[in-house]
Amino acid sequence: MKRNPLVWLSEVMLTITAIPVLAMMVHVTLDVALKYIINTPIQGTLEITAYYYMVSIVVLPMAFVELTRQSIAVDLFYQMMPNKAQIVVTAMVLTVTALGYGGLAVISWPDALESLEKNEIVMGTVNIYIWPPRFLLPIALAVATAVCVYHLIRLIISPKAREELTAIHQVDPEKEAI
Repeated sequence: MKRNPLVWLSEVMLTITAIPVLAMMVHVTLDVALKYIINTPIQGTLEITAYYYMVSIVVLPMAFVELTRQSIAVDLFYQMMPNKAQIVVTAMVLTVTALGYGGLAVISWPDALESLEKNEIVMGTVNIYIWPPRFLLPIALAVATAVCVYHLIRLIISPKAREELTAIHQVDPEKEAI
């Protein structure tokens, strides 16, 4: 069976997110342990955590969240709307989200290139190159944009996708009773 490359890429980015999560856990734990056991913390832990781990953990899963439509949603009135209105609202939300992600990707790409040209570093107890993670944001945002556009196209051309995409935010009475 042929797999959608966008689904594959989103899942790979989500899976890769496990690496900085585990690395941060080990790194910070070692830093604290070494600080209190032998009074020698790992230099640059704060900078690496802030510029590498946290950025990766936040932006890499973004496309998967959009793919599975699991972002935060307030659908108080949405549930009361007729099906056609739900389709229109879903299309509008996907369009605005794609434009937002795409705009941020376009804006952040030159910043990443500028950071690379400058060979940007942050000076703390040690110098840390911070230009590599600057590219994560525009790349992750571009993939999230592509996922939103993919959903929008599916919504427009496929009745099955329309049903799937509008049903995501429907309340299941059995689950609500629990």
